[in-house]
Amino acid sequence: MKKIIVMFGVLLLAAVMVRAVETLTDDGSAKAKIIQAATLEHQDGALDFGVLIADTDGGSSTLAAVAAPTAQDSGIKRAAGAVSSDHFVLSNLDADMAYTVEIPASATITKEGGSETMSVALTKSDASVTGVTSKDIYVGGTLTVGGNQAAGVYTGSYTMTVTY
Repeated sequence: MKKIIVMFGVLLLAAVMVRAVETLTDDGSAKAKIIQAATLEHQDGALDFGVLIADTDGGSSTLAAVAAPTAQDSGIKRAAGAVSSDHFVLSNLDADMAYTVEIPASATITKEGGSETMSVALTKSDASVTGVTSKDIYVGGTLTVGGNQAAGVYTGSYTMTVTY
């Protein structure tokens, strides 16, 4: 009888242990959206402050970051010549995405064939682009001209970065 009771206990314990291990399952899902790579293209032209006249005091010239800026000069005399903002086209955009446009705070331009420099504080027309498939972006800035700035053509570059 003892053997039967022990055997019954072992069977009962085994049944409880088998019942205690249970497996649960459910289905998950995966998803991805593929977008085309955006393109950033610099258009012909440059941020061009035109022709300025050097004097002993120096001054500044400001161009807005718009398609057709008008120079706002302070303490500097202007000669002839057209002015322009710099122009980029950001295209192949996904209208559901947010694109962030960045440029450096300033750029240095250097006299061609020389070592003299001037500084340009840069501005841009848009910092964030959303809801469109293409966007024109303009860069303007303020050129600081030193007193007795050396005559010549000054050029330089900067990098625009778009993240998304």
